[in-house]
Amino acid sequence: MCIRIFFLLIFFISFKTLVFAQSETQLPNDTRWVTESSEYVAICEQIYMNAWFVIRQRSQNLEEPCIIMDLDETVLDNSQYQVDLYQKSETFNIKSWNKFVKKEVSTLVPGVKDFILRYKKNKKAKIIYISNRDHITLKATKNNMKQLGIYFEDDIYLLKKDETDTKIIRREEVLKGTGRMESHGAKEVIAYFGDAMGDFPNDKKYQFSINKFIFPNPMYGKW
Repeated sequence: MCIRIFFLLIFFISFKTLVFAQSETQLPNDTRWVTESSEYVAICEQIYMNAWFVIRQRSQNLEEPCIIMDLDETVLDNSQYQVDLYQKSETFNIKSWNKFVKKEVSTLVPGVKDFILRYKKNKKAKIIYISNRDHITLKATKNNMKQLGIYFEDDIYLLKKDETDTKIIRREEVLKGTGRMESHGAKEVIAYFGDAMGDFPNDKKYQFSINKFIFPNPMYGKW
């Protein structure tokens, strides 16, 4: 009887291991590309390197250079959340997303750390993060970025307060020094960084590869 139970346990463990291994290899191509491909790494590193070559001179010559960056899939890599959704046969929902954010386990998009540390060598250089993360996750977001070595006390975080708080509204606050930016004053933005068209203003002063830099994100978005 004991031998029979022993073999049943071995079979059960082996079966679970096989199922888990299969689920790992059967991830959708979009998620596999981000998590496994060398092309994704090279593209992101290339974008950040090119961005630095373009804006480094201007950032040094300005009194207070300021850039606006999205967070998710621009600075922070949340591909593990997509893996978790797939393995649980779930789709995006705000409850599970906020739970993931509060775990503080996001990693870095390739190339971003070198870029931020170079940019922030100028003590007056500012980064304003405009993200659609819920404002209630602000503390967890900052903690995560501290762990990753890219947190600076003087940077500004404009996370989403509610469904009406669009990125357009927050960009206007930055440019005009209103709302949450009243105590900081109006800022001249020298470059925008994001992974979706909604991260960028519709303004002819800004052009891709010059002062707008967009990152690949095939995992989710509005197309």
